[in-house]
Amino acid sequence: MNKIQDMLYYLIIGLQKWSDQYSQIPEELHKGMLMFIEEAARSGGKIPTDLHSLLQILHEPSREWGIEGLVEYYPEEASLVEEFIGITPDAEDFINTYISPDEAQQRNMYTILKFCRDESRNLQTEYTQIRTFLSQPMNAVLSAFQLAQFAESFRDRELSILIRHCYEEITSDLANYRKCPHCGWTLEYKQGQWRCNKEDICHALADFERLTQYDYRDERVYRLLPGIQRYVLLPGLSELKLADSLQRKGYEVALYPNIDEYDLAVSQDNHRILLDVKDFKSPWMLANYFNQKQLSYLEKYEEQVFVVVPKYREVVYPSYGKRTSGFLKESTRKFIRIIMEHEVEDKLKEAFF
Repeated sequence: MNKIQDMLYYLIIGLQKWSDQYSQIPEELHKGMLMFIEEAARSGGKIPTDLHSLLQILHEPSREWGIEGLVEYYPEEASLVEEFIGITPDAEDFINTYISPDEAQQRNMYTILKFCRDESRNLQTEYTQIRTFLSQPMNAVLSAFQLAQFAESFRDRELSILIRHCYEEITSDLANYRKCPHCGWTLEYKQGQWRCNKEDICHALADFERLTQYDYRDERVYRLLPGIQRYVLLPGLSELKLADSLQRKGYEVALYPNIDEYDLAVSQDNHRILLDVKDFKSPWMLANYFNQKQLSYLEKYEEQVFVVVPKYREVVYPSYGKRTSGFLKESTRKFIRIIMEHEVEDKLKEAFF
């Protein structure tokens, strides 16, 4: 990463740690603020005098910070912090794009991926079972018994523990939540409405008029970690729905082939097309994800591969796919073919016939 990426990294990580313990300012946040001051001074931008003024600036769209070169790494219309929410979904996308998955919110899923990919194991079936389980609304919130029943269905003790680490206990707070009618995760009442995680994309996809409470009586209750809900469950809903739809139309579909090298492999008459579902809040961030990749990574998309965007992204960004393609560098565009979820069947027909 360069200085601007480093600055964003330290600010976001610092803010995440600070939200867990406000009595002490994390070292990362202090370092990020010093880097912000340096970059702002160099560019003639807004210079924060203390942490309070820094937070005021970070609530503004990044184009208003006045930092030269920032637009190359962060959406200009996006802030870093939002009132009542904390760090924004765009900030989370940045963290999950530019740093090691070991440090990102979905690190638990990444650990499972590495475990299953280990040459001594090569657990394709087990990985597919886990990803499928975590992508179903019925498993977004579970009783302790239900979670244990699934986790312990795998012989390897370490893998069972890793599955449990994808969940957090919410027993004491359960009365404060409602069940999301779209993804099954927990709704929390904020800013005068029930919200599902930070981005709350589910609000545009389901009827929120009649919400149900959870009824687990005296059982201990667990939910998917917020990062797993955002980066596994939500896109997973689209992956499973797409797989089911294609199978019904006669295609042979394999989920997460080669232990998640791609999301779906679609075959017919000895021909195969690979689909890779990518879910970013903004078209700019998705394009920049590919723009920052090395040639060796991009080459895997060169033949018979489509990058698929879940259809719910067009709820917020009309023409999401075209916008993303427009943001791709010319050197990247020749490898990456962006399509929306509703375009998949037409593209498959073109490819197979």
